Amino acid sequence: MSTKHYVNNGDLYRAMVEYKNKYNQNSNITIPDYVGVCIIQICTRLSSKPNFSGYSYKDEMISDGIENCLAAVNSFNPEKSKNPFAYFTQIAWNAFIRQIGRAHV
Repeated sequence: MSTKHYVNNGDLYRAMVEYKNKYNQNSNITIPDYVGVCIIQICTRLSSKPNFSGYSYKDEMISDGIENCLAAVNSFNPEKSKNPFAYFTQIAWNAFIRQIGRAHV
């Protein structure tokens, strides 16, 4: 992993391609640790952005983001996108927005 970026998109893409190839052969394999760590880092870093920094339920937002990203791992299509970083960031963003909406109801 590069020290310049907290998640290296190229490394994450390669890990996702390798996972998807194995998953297509055997749907009982687990998500690689590296992919899981990247998802945690994406959700944690996103929660520190000004849009989300002032909420007292930030841990719930992060948890929802991680859960949603993990649920969407198998939906990532490397033939359509070479940017899993943006894919998971958008999923986490949407999960955060839903959590804020639930908190204000």
